[in-house]
Order: sequence, then C-alpha cells, then structure tokens
Amino acid sequence: LRWIHCIGAGVEHMLPMDWLPTGVQITNNKGVHASKAGEYGLMAVLMLHNHIAQIVTNQRRHKFESLYSTPLAGRTIVIAGTGSLGGAAAQKLALLGPHIIGVNRHGRPVEGCNEVVTISNIDDVLPRADYLYLALPDTPETTGLMDSRRLDLLKPACGIVNIGREPVMDYAHLCAKLRNGSLAAAILDVFSPEPIAGDSSLWDVPNLVITPHVSADDGDSYVPLTLELFFRNLERYLAGTDLLNPVNPELGY
Repeated sequence: LRWIHCIGAGVEHMLPMDWLPTGVQITNNKGVHASKAGEYGLMAVLMLHNHIAQIVTNQRRHKFESLYSTPLAGRTIVIAGTGSLGGAAAQKLALLGPHIIGVNRHGRPVEGCNEVVTISNIDDVLPRADYLYLALPDTPETTGLMDSRRLDLLKPACGIVNIGREPVMDYAHLCAKLRNGSLAAAILDVFSPEPIAGDSSLWDVPNLVITPHVSADDGDSYVPLTLELFFRNLERYLAGTDLLNPVNPELGY
C-alpha cells in the first residue's frame, strides 16, 4: 500500500490516523465540490438575507407577513473555512458587493475576501457578522469552535449557514437562540448522525431551514470529476511527482 484516495473532502472518519503505515500518502476530493458549493453558498446567504427562513416558518403557521430586504451590498459576511468550499462561496458572493471576512488557519489571503483573520482571532470578527458561513472540516482544532460563548457573540440579527460538519457548532444552543429570538435564522446542511431522526426536535425549530447534506454534491458530474482527479493523480504518482490534494494526517485535512 502506497496511496489512499478518499472520494470525499472530509476525512474525519479516518481520524486519528495512527493506523496509517509510514510512507503511505492520502489524498482527497478537494475541489471537485467547489462549483456546486459556491452556488449553494450564494443561494443560502441570499435566502437568509431575504428572510426566507422566517417566511417558511410563517407559512407553516398560516401567517402572511411582508418581510422586506435590501441589496446585499455593504453587509458583512464572515466565512470560517476558506478552502475550496468556503472559497467558492466567497467568490460568488463577492460579485454582489458585501464585505467578506475570511477565517482560516494561517490568515492567508483568499480571492473574494476583503480581509482575512486567523482562526485564533475569530472572536474579533464574529460580532461584526451579518451572516456567518461555516465551511470547516471536523478536526481537533475546529470541534466545538462555535460553542455557546461564541454563538452569543453574534448580533441578534445574524444568520448562520453551516455546510462543514455538525461538531463544529453547538446545535442545541443554536436552536435555543432561534427559539428565543436572539438569532435571526439558520440554514444547516450537515448533521450527526445522518439522516436526522423523524422525531428530532430540529424539524420544528422556527426560522431554521434544513437541507439534507446536498450543498456540495453535483449529481451529474461528481463521479466524472472524481475519476478525472484520480487519474490525474495516478499519472503523477507513476511519474514520481507530488500528488494533488494531499491530506496532512496531523491536521486532519
């Protein structure tokens, strides 16, 4: 065994990688999801900005209430996790003129972001967010990142999207804030376990939109794109050159 290719972007199910033999490389599907994820990100933030979560809740209650919105330009979006998924969302959203703050491990510049901070400084930017977009993997560094304390740093009018992994956020506290009105709305695409049980309390949380882990998967091109990436890497492996999308076993992504 010399090389393992994971057909998903996340590798948290393989952690800790103390089982990995010395010298074996792991790659993932980073980038295959980007185009679809970027469009989902644009859709989700626009849904929040146009009060769609509240409108859906009102529909369940047979309540007709006109909820108006303005253009997205000038609003502040914090994108935590600026890899291929979060980065794709940043590029799509930037076209509409918001102020986008990226959050990543080293504070590296990201196309579409007006500014970038390190993940250790996320507390400084959370109170500024009109929308918080989470696209983080589940790693020892990110598990529990958006705990109750950090959720309470957000302004009451803030909306949240999570396409990363559930363990990054305290869903129980998020739901409590949605119920008591101290947070405007949320769109969640990831859960643990999946699927959500039919009797889960999540289904009835007001101003919450649930999408069934579909933010990044393109039903038409996912397999062809995966195979294209794999065979490109196979050519590189046989040629003795560096593989695309290497996974760092210590970082977990």
